[in-house]
Amino acid sequence: MCKAYHAIDDFRSKLLGLLPLISGAGIYLLLKDPFAGSARGTFSASSFVAIGLFGCVVTLGLFSYELHAIRRCRGLIALGRRIEEEWMGLYSQFYHRPEDIAGFISARLAACVIYPAVLGAWMYVAFVLMWPLAALVGASLVFLIALVGSCKLAFKDVKLKPEPHRQTELSEKKDTIDPHVPVVVK
Repeated sequence: MCKAYHAIDDFRSKLLGLLPLISGAGIYLLLKDPFAGSARGTFSASSFVAIGLFGCVVTLGLFSYELHAIRRCRGLIALGRRIEEEWMGLYSQFYHRPEDIAGFISARLAACVIYPAVLGAWMYVAFVLMWPLAALVGASLVFLIALVGSCKLAFKDVKLKPEPHRQTELSEKKDTIDPHVPVVVK
């Protein structure tokens, strides 16, 4: 369980750092040509729409994965805390976790800000040549809607299913598994 949590957390942190860097560099190279001053003359408006929408779709896919990973990590933390407390009588890494700064500043908030910002930037790229003002307003709206929606999803409490009654469950399965093998319940 610890390995699963740390693997997800490690991948998330790498993705969180690389996505804005790579997207920002790509958008800069699309909008700016170091020799001519602007690349806008070399690409058609429809090319920008295609590139911008592709960036939006890729970012949305990664963002969906991130939101799922946040929920999964929170579930693993809750399960780890339950195992430490109830089963092992320990208070270790899942129990002693730093609180969010000011109650909300955390890696979850970073993801809820960065992904919508990148999504909005790609939306801006998609429409900047056709409708510059609409592209700015549309990108801002995409950012705000994605920010609010992702915060609602990412900060929602994770509830674990109650533990099954193992003794009853094993007794019921005893006859179906192998009637000759005794089931030891501690």
